[in-house]
Amino acid sequence: MKDSLDLLKELIPLQPVSADIPAVNRATAALRDYLVAAGAHCQVEEIDGRQVLYAATHATKTPALLLNAHVDVVPADDAQFVPREVDGWLHGRGGADCLGHAVICAQAVVRNLGKASVGAIFSADEEIGGATTQAMVERGYGASRLVLVVDGATHAIAVAQKGILTLSLTATGKAAHSSTPWLGENAIDRLLDGYQCIRNLFPPVHAGDEWHNTLVAACVNAGTAHNRVPDQAQMTINIRYVDPAEREAIVSRILDLSGLAVEVLMACPPVVFSEDTPEFATLAECLAETLGGAISFVRMNGATDARHFAALGVPVAIIGAPGRDIHGNDEAVDIAGLRQYEELLVAYAQQVAGETRA
Repeated sequence: MKDSLDLLKELIPLQPVSADIPAVNRATAALRDYLVAAGAHCQVEEIDGRQVLYAATHATKTPALLLNAHVDVVPADDAQFVPREVDGWLHGRGGADCLGHAVICAQAVVRNLGKASVGAIFSADEEIGGATTQAMVERGYGASRLVLVVDGATHAIAVAQKGILTLSLTATGKAAHSSTPWLGENAIDRLLDGYQCIRNLFPPVHAGDEWHNTLVAACVNAGTAHNRVPDQAQMTINIRYVDPAEREAIVSRILDLSGLAVEVLMACPPVVFSEDTPEFATLAECLAETLGGAISFVRMNGATDARHFAALGVPVAIIGAPGRDIHGNDEAVDIAGLRQYEELLVAYAQQVAGETRA
């Protein structure tokens, strides 16, 4: 069995940026080769050209415990794809998000061969939407007891994450020369007026008071020349919301209040599970024993592949090893912390998915 750090150092230089499908497939193949050599059951599914790996201790699509991590990463300069150790941290793109997590999920499968019913989906496009994870669920991959997404909360268990609504707002007007604006109708003015009307639907957000709906104006596209009144303006907004039942009402109110054309570009529901779930209590005990100290339950503002597993009808939780500057210019993962989380996954699998429970 390879050491986890050595395996991670092999994956980072493959540069599996989400948009580079061949590079992502190379990372998937490297993990598959390692897992097959170690004796794990492996199945690769092709989804829109992407190779998606499923590995398990048994030849089943529904192990008791299903782990999930992704092998695609966000773009970075070439220097970030050269892993380096500094003061107990491994620096390199994907070390924290999410190649390090993929490595320890693979190790949890290998180290539980003959001991527990464990599987892992290594998704291939989480950073750009996670369609491969959704497709794997649709193809019958799941869990009989619990899904654990390893891509998030550190020294805590995330039992909820906000849903996403990405909308396009479009205003139309009438073109004219900038010297005679009264002869036209400025689409930018209409867009800004409409946006101002919907901002009041979303209260200000502050650290510590985050679990409510939020709105961000993310992209604006308008105008073609400095001396022309534009006849079209478009804005992309990103909404994070907490109540699954609110989705249609949010879109409807934005349409009514803004007076703009509204198109849904992306939508996924919130994921919310009870802290009282028995499997979560066992996970908290394992975390406390492995890491030391009390373990809290948290809710995430961001999204993970957990949203695609919520429909399976089993609990879904999110955890993650300590990292820093994720998606930044000096991403790094705590080496000792990553090893601790590997031990956690191995021990937890045997508690909730041991052979007597499989």
